[in-house]
Amino acid sequence: MKDVAIKANVSVITVSRVINEPERVKESTRLKILQIMKELNFQQNHTAKALVTNKTRTIHLFNPKFIDSSEPYTMKLIAGISFELSRNHYSFLLRHEWSFPHKCDGIIAMGLREGEEELVLEKMKEPTVLFGRSHHLDWVNIDDVRGAYEMVHYLISQGHRKIGMITIRDSQLFPEERLKGYKLALGQHQINFDPDLIRYASMSEASGYEMGYELIQKSDVTAIFCMNDLLAIGALRAARDLHKKVPDDLSIGGYDGVGLEFFAEPPLTTMVQPVYEMGRALAKLLLKRIEHPEKEQEFVVFQPKLKSGKSVQRRI
Repeated sequence: MKDVAIKANVSVITVSRVINEPERVKESTRLKILQIMKELNFQQNHTAKALVTNKTRTIHLFNPKFIDSSEPYTMKLIAGISFELSRNHYSFLLRHEWSFPHKCDGIIAMGLREGEEELVLEKMKEPTVLFGRSHHLDWVNIDDVRGAYEMVHYLISQGHRKIGMITIRDSQLFPEERLKGYKLALGQHQINFDPDLIRYASMSEASGYEMGYELIQKSDVTAIFCMNDLLAIGALRAARDLHKKVPDDLSIGGYDGVGLEFFAEPPLTTMVQPVYEMGRALAKLLLKRIEHPEKEQEFVVFQPKLKSGKSVQRRI
């Protein structure tokens, strides 16, 4: 900074303000200093800056143990978070416990169950953003009601009226919202909701197979909406074992669109979530909160999009 200051004929404080508080520097002076920085190939020392400002330049990503960090959805979300943090010179640590001994500048929390927001407020004193919904904190989420509605509406538009659903039992918000969207689409098309057409699975392909097998065997469904693509792949396998051709005899739709749809046979029709972009949005919101701790609550809601594969066709 001294080299820049000498060449620009300004004080080191002015150079520092251009870096940290550019709005306090006259535009002509700021542009002159920025040009000299470029000429001198000036690079900030983020470690030194962290020591001076008492910042760690580290973000904690709270990921509960029940969420598998290696599965495609989580990996894609973390990739988006990592990209945005890295370009702002932040690193992150993955944590699984509420209490954690290491300091950080902020927290991104995901996988919260009903009632756990109070734990966040109690345990996490740093600026925090949720992947989900919150009454108090900044948050990012997908419109799961709309996404499920769109998939079931599409199945109905293809002539299906006996539509089953494979979901999961969990106190997180998204299974409830996707079930709500399923019911909403049925209701708008004057189709009665039948609880006997709902199956509750665990979050695995094997459970999707088990519940799909049972649903196909014990009902006359012509289509199944699966709460995610992993369950849908299990349901596809069950259909094959029961000698049901997909999509000729049975249509199957999924949800997530993070790559598993390409490995399905036939390729899945699914609702695609912009997971990478949601990860970036989480990081952006958190960095904004760190810089402006008193700002009003903000949230971002993303819309999923229908991606047509070959697992759904019109019922004749």
